[in-house]
Amino acid sequence: MKANRLIISILLSTFLVSCKSSIINTSKNLPFGGINESINLYAFVGEKISVIEFDPNENQEKNQKSEKILDEETGDSATVVYQRYIMDNAFRCKYKIIRKLFNDTKTDTIEFLAYDHYGNPAFAEKDTVILYLSKSIEDGHFFHQKYQFDNVFKDENGNYFSYPKFNGSEDQSNASLKGFDVNLKNVNFDVSHLNDDAKKIYYPKEFYKIENNIATPVKGIYLYQLIIYRLNTTFKDL
Repeated sequence: MKANRLIISILLSTFLVSCKSSIINTSKNLPFGGINESINLYAFVGEKISVIEFDPNENQEKNQKSEKILDEETGDSATVVYQRYIMDNAFRCKYKIIRKLFNDTKTDTIEFLAYDHYGNPAFAEKDTVILYLSKSIEDGHFFHQKYQFDNVFKDENGNYFSYPKFNGSEDQSNASLKGFDVNLKNVNFDVSHLNDDAKKIYYPKEFYKIENNIATPVKGIYLYQLIIYRLNTTFKDL
């Protein structure tokens, strides 16, 4: 029994170091995941209150930056004004925080800005999703990590879970990312535009079933594992 406890302690210590967070709760339900304020990331399960589009270029003064340039030969100076124009669609979003997963926003509801080059943000199509935000260094407002979100589900015991997404840069042989069987028939991805090699990269058979060029997740992962996976892949450079 003592030997088993020692092995568990060693595994847990390794787990904590590898996920880059000082506090991780490995419960499947994950009431609160971890804190590492050196990483500018806030992850949570959020319930949509409002997503309202606005013109990001409506306040031109905020998009201007002036700089004084000195001519070393003549000693003359001139002020150059740079004008920034945002090409993306912009949205003011308000969400209720159902479960905090990484870092603490200190609030039960949160407002943030989201930008999307293709139209309405995909995360807004669902009432409840996992969202990833960062905080502006300039004025402290929260903004959405562009295009990043995860769908969220509950198992028969009420535990939240999701499924991994692959972008080709992660180590898919990671033994810790095994997952468990799920039935997500309503989650489908059209892969007809991908060749066979790309399908293996983005929809590996260990986690997806592909039939008639439609990929469906067959393995789920609990949220504590999802956050660790995201920190070590998508957000490893934050």
